[in-house]
Amino acid sequence: MRASGLLAVALALGVLAGAPPASARCRLKVQLAGGSSFTRQARCVDGDPACDSDSKLDTTCDFQASLCFSTDGVTACDQGDLGGMSIASAPGLGGLSNVLEQFKATATPGTLCTAAATVAVPTNGKKKGQVVMKVLAAHGGQRFAFVCQLPKGKKKPPKGATFAKDIQKKIFDSTCATAFCHGTGAASGGLDLSDGAAYANLVGVLATNEAAKAANLQRVLPNDPADSFLLLKLEGTLAAGEGVPMPLVGGPLPASAIDTIRRWIAAGAPETAPF
Repeated sequence: MRASGLLAVALALGVLAGAPPASARCRLKVQLAGGSSFTRQARCVDGDPACDSDSKLDTTCDFQASLCFSTDGVTACDQGDLGGMSIASAPGLGGLSNVLEQFKATATPGTLCTAAATVAVPTNGKKKGQVVMKVLAAHGGQRFAFVCQLPKGKKKPPKGATFAKDIQKKIFDSTCATAFCHGTGAASGGLDLSDGAAYANLVGVLATNEAAKAANLQRVLPNDPADSFLLLKLEGTLAAGEGVPMPLVGGPLPASAIDTIRRWIAAGAPETAPF
């Protein structure tokens, strides 16, 4: 953003004459869908529609969050504050980092919050999980935590699941890696899900469907089930032009199988480590 544009945003955010104490400058809060906000920690119970945007009991809370800037004269941001602000790289925070950069480049006077972005917080086989966000700024950083808890009485997912045992052997080998679909020699859509080939063909690989490719969707994006094309195909949550749900034969996979794949992706899509 040009200096004049940043200055206009700074004025819109309520900057007053005179420098406030450095430690108090440019304070942020995180606003969640529905209007609630926090300055340190947000908690959500998996499946609670008030905070988990997909409302599913899937061992992951999908927070819809925006960064909002203070408007009082002591803690508001000035031109330099906005330009030097960033979010430390961490799993699950890429969306918020992107909308912050967009805000810095395009914000207009009167705009006080970034666009919303999804922060997916998996429990990773425990009763709760968290994603910690560190906002870096010239006048001292801030630390926010997004915490996801399993509902009371819900059993923790079984420990010790692995890609080879619980996804390749129990799901792909019997359902997907067939001679007519994604097996060796067939590889429908260029996707070979046979044993020894599936992992390399999925993780970090751009989808070949033209609409999905245009949306920059990977077949499996580690730590991000919501943007993994494999899971979108299995759940049937597809946009126009992204093809048909999978598998084609035999109906949808059992919910437990889809949940296993979702947990694997949310845990970083490990090749050999348990999730």
